[in-house]
Amino acid sequence: MENKSITIQDVAREAGVSVATVSRVLNNSPLVKKNTTSKVQKAIDQLGYQPNFLGRDLRRAETMRVLLLTQDIGAPITGELAKGMDEAAKKHGYYLMVCPTDNSREREEEFLQLLKNKFVDGLIVIGSTLTAEELDRLGQKYSIVQCAEWIQTDHICSVSVNDEKAALDAVNHLIKLGHKRIAMISSNFPRMTSSKVLRESGYRKALQNASIPFDDGLLKYGDGTYEGSFHLTNELLQLDAPPTAIFCYNDVMAIASINAIKEAGYDVPSDIAVVGFDDTKEALMSIPQITTIYQPKFELGYRTMELLIHNMTNNKAPLKNITIDHKLIVRGSSSKI
Repeated sequence: MENKSITIQDVAREAGVSVATVSRVLNNSPLVKKNTTSKVQKAIDQLGYQPNFLGRDLRRAETMRVLLLTQDIGAPITGELAKGMDEAAKKHGYYLMVCPTDNSREREEEFLQLLKNKFVDGLIVIGSTLTAEELDRLGQKYSIVQCAEWIQTDHICSVSVNDEKAALDAVNHLIKLGHKRIAMISSNFPRMTSSKVLRESGYRKALQNASIPFDDGLLKYGDGTYEGSFHLTNELLQLDAPPTAIFCYNDVMAIASINAIKEAGYDVPSDIAVVGFDDTKEALMSIPQITTIYQPKFELGYRTMELLIHNMTNNKAPLKNITIDHKLIVRGSSSKI
């Protein structure tokens, strides 16, 4: 017989058990004895049986799959977040499906059909093109958790660091070093991003608390890329009074800023100090190495998956917004160490 014609009934006959027993084995039921499981598995291997998991999923209340939507799969922190999610998923018997949306509304809506058609049990979102109202409507029907990036809703919880406090700590570090002309290179990508708003708020608060007047010429917005940050740093260097320190939205942008500063003939940190955000491996590859905000990326992903699975399996589970501690890591880009 060819593979495609093998049925669960064939497996049952080969193993000398009932179809129900084969089904229990396929669903990892603890009620089946080990020797029976071995017989069924042997029959499956001999016949080359391929279970129809799609049909099984449609009959069952759960698929044991979770969908991760991320706007930028190439972002340095995304891989570590996904590793944490996958580790927690495996612990509970779930599979993680990673789907990049590339900041496309159409692509995101296509992936959301997997959730609406119950091909997955729950959804994790790292940034979205949807509005708060649209996300909230989804949250009323499905289990969803936002990771790292979030937007305020009534029915969706989140796991993140305190971006505002982290930015405040980063800029306070520069202020304590004596800097008063402190620029910030922020990002307009992705569209729905709590980190952009909160990190900028932390930057402004640090200046205000130190009685340093805010200068809108020192706040630049880019696309979050190396090239964009390099260009914006050059714009800052061409000011009549260039900044003596720059706080960047992420580490990749900080590397670009350092390289632009050095290419222009300035020294880092003697002439201009630079601080990044995320503490990615790229921060250690820069010369000098980058002072940055460490956010525990693996833990963020792990806790996000744990929270989602808890909410999916507990109908009366309360929504939670979890904040995980960050840390300022001081390296050579802000002070000689």
